[in-house]
Amino acid sequence: MVWERLVGVLAAGLGVLAWVLSLDLPKAQGPGPELFPRILGTALLLGGLYLAWARSEGPPPSQGAGRAGVKAALLLLLFLLAPSLLPRLGVAPTTALMAGVGTLLAGEGLARALAAALALGALAYLVFVRLLGVPA
Repeated sequence: MVWERLVGVLAAGLGVLAWVLSLDLPKAQGPGPELFPRILGTALLLGGLYLAWARSEGPPPSQGAGRAGVKAALLLLLFLLAPSLLPRLGVAPTTALMAGVGTLLAGEGLARALAAALALGALAYLVFVRLLGVPA
């Protein structure tokens, strides 16, 4: 689809921009302020390239459009609730919850949703809690 490719190119461009702008940030002995923009830039770049060149295997937009709208609305509601969940649950559990529910809403099975939740929850714990010292 044309829109997926356009979003992919824009995301990849934002990833490159994040990398370029992080070059001017101050350096530190350990992980410094330039680390987080580079992690986000790398994720945007890789995700954008995937969207730009991956084949779309989903149903045509006319099929299941109402169902997709409900899923998108639920996902939007979940992301709007994330700031209130973060202080109550912490960084890693909130990330795991968002990843798991988002994967389920994307139509993947329970096994993939659990795998995504565990992987992204662990990644959030390692990056934010252990590496950057964000309170759990």
